Amino acid sequence: MRARVMTVALGVMAWTAAMSAQQTSRPTELTSMDYIEIQQLAIRYAYGLDTAADNGYLYANVFSPDGEFIGRQTPFTKGRDALARVARSVRKGNSMFVRHFITNHEIHPTPEGAAGTVYLMVVDVEEGQPSSIYIGGRYEDVYVKTEEGWRIQRRDARNLGAPRITPRVTPGASK
Repeated sequence: MRARVMTVALGVMAWTAAMSAQQTSRPTELTSMDYIEIQQLAIRYAYGLDTAADNGYLYANVFSPDGEFIGRQTPFTKGRDALARVARSVRKGNSMFVRHFITNHEIHPTPEGAAGTVYLMVVDVEEGQPSSIYIGGRYEDVYVKTEEGWRIQRRDARNLGAPRITPRVTPGASK
């Protein structure tokens, strides 16, 4: 009888643990406002990187304090101060220089918060030069909700390919 009680007790404990694990692995539900706030990160990311506004912190602050970026030109960057340095280092041809376009934002809930994918197109629009697509690819993101709101925990650049290299046009030069 004692063995039977122990078997039942162990079975109940195992079932309780399995049910608890299932509940914690379910994706969180995202509200409409969660989706909007996460989409705003992509917008501020591009503006922040292209303008280096707020000394690079418009870009850096779309990330969590320990946020990470993994790219080709910047292989691994972690933390807001390092990310702000990246934004300040991006080449700016002029004050109206626009180059990062983020599109087709897909967002889905995860047990930890949210994840998503966005397409990236970098357009070279330097004065005196023909505009051209410099590179394209996508970002794979992990988002977390912090006291400051939604932030990028990790952004991983994928399928970027080699950058386009074209000769520079010198105005007035003969061919």
